Amino acid sequence: MTHPPTAYVVDTRGFIAGVLPPSVHELYVTEGVLAEARGKIETANRAIVYIETGRVKIANILKKDLSTATSRAREIGEIGRLSDVDLGIAAAALGLSQTRREVAVLTDDYALQNLLSALGLRHGRITQRGIIKQIVYRYRCTVCGRLLRQATANCPDCGSRVVRIRARERRITSRRNP
Repeated sequence: MTHPPTAYVVDTRGFIAGVLPPSVHELYVTEGVLAEARGKIETANRAIVYIETGRVKIANILKKDLSTATSRAREIGEIGRLSDVDLGIAAAALGLSQTRREVAVLTDDYALQNLLSALGLRHGRITQRGIIKQIVYRYRCTVCGRLLRQATANCPDCGSRVVRIRARERRITSRRNP
């Protein structure tokens, strides 16, 4: 039996949509999420109120957790699709998962959900359906067919365009998502 998360890390979409879990849960955001939220007029005041009233706390991002998240994103081929804010969210969730019973990230970003799944972290959706498969991507040259682990614009062998392809996928069990 899985337990409901004791803490949620919320991405910017949580503020934009105004969808947050009930106040019985601990809610966290990163400085990057706050910066994005403050950039939108409709969410700036909401973000300030949440922080000032203690409804949402700012999560610390440790370098080791950011390094782990970045390395794993690179391994599964998502590094080019994730922003620094996304990587910070994953790192914050990693850090919190070491001090909390259960942590989940609320996000509609499929690349971030894929990374969280690869890290063994729970994730939930805000307004979108959410992922049902964890995918590992690789890169293939469109001309010579060389497979690469890292994203690059051009093939190192023939100089042709490189595209992202699915290398492996695994169905996500329902217990991973809150």
